[in-house]
Amino acid sequence: MVQPTGERLIVRRAIVSAVIWFGIIGTATTQQPMRYEVSSPNPASHLLHVRVTVPAEYGCPDLSFAAWTPGGYLINHHAGRVLDAHFSASDGHALPTSRRDLDTWHVNCNSTQGYSAEFRLYSVAAKNPYSAHIDDRLLFANLVTVLPHITSHRDAPAQLVIRPPDGWRAVCSLPPMADRSLTYQAEDWDHLADAIFAAAPNLTVVPFSVEKAQLSIAFTEAPGAEVDLAEVARVHQALTRSASRTFAGLPFDRYLFLYKVGPSGSRGGLEHSEGTAMGCPGESIETTDGLLELMELAAHELVHAWNVKRARPRSLTPYDYTRTQLTELLWVAEGWTSYYAPLLLVRAGLTTREELYQALADRVNHQRANPTNRFRSLNDISRESWLRSTVPFFTFRTYYNKGAVSGMDLDLRLRDAGASEGLDDLMRVLLSDPDLRHRGYTLADLKFHAGRLASQPLEDWFRDVAETPGYLDISESLMTMGLRIDVDQDRLSAGFTGISLDDDTSDARIRWIEPDSPGARAGLGAGDTLLAIDGVPGSTDELEEMLRLLQPSVAARLQIRRRDRVMAVEIHPIQPPADRVPIRIVEVAQPTDEQRAARDAWLWRLE
Repeated sequence: MVQPTGERLIVRRAIVSAVIWFGIIGTATTQQPMRYEVSSPNPASHLLHVRVTVPAEYGCPDLSFAAWTPGGYLINHHAGRVLDAHFSASDGHALPTSRRDLDTWHVNCNSTQGYSAEFRLYSVAAKNPYSAHIDDRLLFANLVTVLPHITSHRDAPAQLVIRPPDGWRAVCSLPPMADRSLTYQAEDWDHLADAIFAAAPNLTVVPFSVEKAQLSIAFTEAPGAEVDLAEVARVHQALTRSASRTFAGLPFDRYLFLYKVGPSGSRGGLEHSEGTAMGCPGESIETTDGLLELMELAAHELVHAWNVKRARPRSLTPYDYTRTQLTELLWVAEGWTSYYAPLLLVRAGLTTREELYQALADRVNHQRANPTNRFRSLNDISRESWLRSTVPFFTFRTYYNKGAVSGMDLDLRLRDAGASEGLDDLMRVLLSDPDLRHRGYTLADLKFHAGRLASQPLEDWFRDVAETPGYLDISESLMTMGLRIDVDQDRLSAGFTGISLDDDTSDARIRWIEPDSPGARAGLGAGDTLLAIDGVPGSTDELEEMLRLLQPSVAARLQIRRRDRVMAVEIHPIQPPADRVPIRIVEVAQPTDEQRAARDAWLWRLE
């Protein structure tokens, strides 16, 4: 077990102080908790029953559902899943209500105080873990998507009672009440909204501990008989220890890794302060190796317990569940998290350095392949994440991948400039500084503290990387670690067409055509289906390979289907732009002693 350093203790004390401070505020106005009960008498109906009891001391407040989910950055109006709602006074008589807006119920209590509200919410099965899922095999919810709250009393404590069907087991990321089965407590609305729960007939829970924290791994379906659950627990334990050492201590005393098992194609994860919910295809839980392939996702979501759940941009502090909260720093909140995920796996001894290099090269190649970076800076992409853009390549993955590359570049530059632990040091500042923890950090804060750690101004770096559109060149920072960039010949295209095919369709549907590219000049568009190249048909993979082999300046004839028409177009590929060439990251043959030492300090492994 790694003992906490002095800086670790600073971080822990800051976290404990913040908890105490918020706890004082959360309990100063009332001792009576809001009470929530969730159940589903007929799960096959996809209906979740939610009962809310508002104590009399709160009067007769409005009750609102959140308009979005922290971590999702899209307006969804969770009240849209409400089938019906009924309000009653303490003596049982019905209370009239009206809707103030899309999210809010106004209750006419007359002379009474306090009330009960009952909602039925419809939640169909989903492959992702972003909202709620109710069926005859699973009850699952991110609580912010299914529970209403009093906007005027967000500091009110709360109790949650889970009533699963007979014979089902349940798990929740909230702390349980010691004297009540399946009853959990939250210090305020933010704590409750941030929680997750699941109940299922075959729920499997594997506990383990790290330092003084109690952690659990939960699968909503039983893993295969050959799965080594002890090994699965060991791997999650090593990952958590690696994160603790990286960020100077654990910020929680309990944590839940919840794998929401679903059909093939289930994916995605959503972060919470004391847990994470992750989509997981059923085939992944049949073998130990299949489960371990999910560890990069688990690592990403675990990093969020520090990055965004504790160290958070000021524009997201505190969360406002009623409206958009524009921030230019999602490339830090999500992108740096995406950088840390494979790095923690290496530090935990769960993957090799070569696997890390491949993971980082993949992020470089994704940001090179996405034309968004020609048109938007990282700040712009972050700010516009709330838009449901119709531009097919304006996706959230842009700030994930380019943001990850920026995190790696800054990490290595800080280390080379004398900051002994690079980006880790900067993250520890964001986590330990009481003012930054309370009000959140800004871009100016990042510039100041990064420059202080580097002992030199970094304004130019932030301007070029975060404030200016373009692709990032990391060759200089990699060389400080004795690493270099090579062309990835296996992925190199002979000619550039600007055509991107959709991997999620059974036919070779065009996902996007890059503006100003040969494909655009040929008149191709998103939604067209590629049928043949120079008269040769094929599957999506085969046609994608044929596109890759098209030669610069040699015309090719493409047959496409556009709605109900089949047509032929001529395309003229060009030489691939230098900043779009796919790359690999490899170690130099003869690193200097300084490069070797720097690399070892960057890629340490748990003892």
